[in-house]
Parts: sequence; C-alpha cells; structure tokens
Amino acid sequence: MKHITLKEIILSLLLVVFGYILLNPFGMFMPDMMHMVVLALVVVLAGLFLGLVVHERVHDEREVIHRDRSGRTGYTLGIIALLLGIIIQTFSHALDAWLVVTLLVMVLGKVVSRVGSRMKG
Repeated sequence: MKHITLKEIILSLLLVVFGYILLNPFGMFMPDMMHMVVLALVVVLAGLFLGLVVHERVHDEREVIHRDRSGRTGYTLGIIALLLGIIIQTFSHALDAWLVVTLLVMVLGKVVSRVGSRMKG
C-alpha cells in the first residue's frame, strides 16, 4: 500500500506543478509550443493518476473509510472550486460554459452512481 501512496503523491505533485505552469499566471513561463508540451504532460499525468485511483484495492474496513473520506473531500473541494469559478466569471460577465458543464457532470455522476449502488444492493 505504501508504494501506491508514494506514486499518488508524486503524480499529484507533478500534476499540480504542471497545472500551475499550464495556467501561466504571469505570462512569463513559456511560448506556445512549450505550452502544448506542458498540456500533454498534464493530460498524461492526470490519466496516470486516474488509473491509480480506479485500480486501487482496499484490504480492510479502515482503508475503505480512508478511501471514501478522501473521495468525498476531493469531490467537495472540486464543487467549491467550480462554484467559485462560476461566481467570479459571472460577475465579470465572461462565464465559461465548461465550468457549468463540469459541475453538472460531477453532480450527475454522483447521483447516478448512488442510484446504481442502491439498485445493486
């Protein structure tokens, strides 16, 4: 379990670093070609992280609780970040539809998953 956690930490940190570089907040990091390379790295790292999350295995009840709690925390923080983005962009009259679509996909995914789980069990 420790080697999986280390992989998750390393992938998460790399994803955060490259995501920050991709945002290019001060316009000083890179020209367009480098921007595309970093975008590709972010996509690959996100895919690897997703692969770890999907294939993680739990061995006892504590690990189930930790996995559920971390999933709930990530989901909640994602909803908060999207809502803040929607609020800020709405006040500046430049709402990006992808923020709203992503929020709706997250909420609908959660609801469909819960309904599916209840129907099976």
